[in-house]
Amino acid sequence: MLFNTRPKEDRKDLYDREKEIEMIKDSIARGEWIAVLGMRRIGKTSVVNVAVKEIGAIKVSINLMRIHDSRKKQYPKHVLISLLIEEINEAINNYTILGKVAKLLSNILGVEEIQTNKVRAKLTKIRGTDITYIIREMDSIARDNKKQLVIILDEAQELAKVNGLDFPSIFHDVYDNCKNTVIIFTGSMVKLIEKTLKNIEYTEPFFGRYIRKITLGRFLLEQSREFLEKGFEEEGIKVDESVIDEAVKRLDGIPGWLTLFGSEYTFSAKMGTKPRIDEIIEKAINEVRNEARNFIFSTQSPLRYSAVILALDRLGGKGELHEIVKVSSTILNENIPEPRVYEILNRLVEFDFIERREDNEYYLHQDEPNRKGLILAAKDSPASYSI
Repeated sequence: MLFNTRPKEDRKDLYDREKEIEMIKDSIARGEWIAVLGMRRIGKTSVVNVAVKEIGAIKVSINLMRIHDSRKKQYPKHVLISLLIEEINEAINNYTILGKVAKLLSNILGVEEIQTNKVRAKLTKIRGTDITYIIREMDSIARDNKKQLVIILDEAQELAKVNGLDFPSIFHDVYDNCKNTVIIFTGSMVKLIEKTLKNIEYTEPFFGRYIRKITLGRFLLEQSREFLEKGFEEEGIKVDESVIDEAVKRLDGIPGWLTLFGSEYTFSAKMGTKPRIDEIIEKAINEVRNEARNFIFSTQSPLRYSAVILALDRLGGKGELHEIVKVSSTILNENIPEPRVYEILNRLVEFDFIERREDNEYYLHQDEPNRKGLILAAKDSPASYSI
């Protein structure tokens, strides 16, 4: 169903991502590593899931947002290794051919049965060479069974925070020795993941290896409208064009928001209650508000971050550096140094809360949930000053 809010597994549940699916499938078939990039809720996970399923590969998917904590600058290596063990267990359960890997892991960890809660204390002893050895064995087993192994590192910018593992060396070993294995990096914090991948690609011994970049964009106006029309038709719901036009205008082509809108509107209509567009969009706004608030409060200067965001709002949603310095300084009634405002703006860009375009101006996102959610989060600042 188009309006299913969970990550999709089948092409029939996706809209207009055929080109990207085929690009991923072609890359996997060629053994090329891939980075699938795009802002939050653009559909990266769904597109990757569909492509990997259609190619019939063995999938090990690691969602690194499970270890994300905006208050922490670094994670110990065992938090990542724990996720890896858990997802390999999942693969073992899904593919009986991986029984050999289960035995291998048991030997490395010194346990009879792999259960994450039982082996956690031993994870700190696992080395990078152990990880590459496990992946080599999985690669060999997959090849013997005429399958490819695809390892998905979702929100891969979090790798930069993991302490105690030499990722360029690990990836170099896998890239050169596991010819049947493809790693897919995904990330919604595009600037951060590009920096993370650059640090991997341009660091010895991985230097010179190629990672193909595939970027997912927003739906165009007509695509957004057609997506909602097809989704409501699939649900058997008749919706006025004015409702669809309003949703398209306010949600700015972001598939996740359009899907949430369609799902909530359909549920209300089927339950016999009048769907309220404002209430549906308010749910999305609050989702962003909570994310942005957590980020702002985790910084060393929540007051200045809030002031910079509110300055952009007062400038009409876009502004040049010198303009933002002036307005944010006025808001706080202090002279904020331009280099500090520049640093804050670029940090907000890295975490995909705002955009920086080729004209070197900074922009609030145009969809209502991201724009209003961020502004409300800034107003939630524990500041004593009046907004």
